[in-house]
Amino acid sequence: MNETTSQAQVPSCPYCGSKEFFRSRRGGIKDWVLRRVLFHKAYRCMACDERFYRVSHGHHHGENLHHHV
Repeated sequence: MNETTSQAQVPSCPYCGSKEFFRSRRGGIKDWVLRRVLFHKAYRCMACDERFYRVSHGHHHGENLHHHV
């Protein structure tokens, strides 16, 4: 695997590019629809504090709350 491929697979904040973020609390109808209908989960960046959504690839009940690379 080359460096470009491996970097592309590591999730990051779409606002600042940080690789440190955590699952954000759910709130309101928007989060419910995005999670239940479109399979997106909310995250918050630890660097810039922006909230963003990522596609969920399955149900991981024991997943880590923090992602650090």
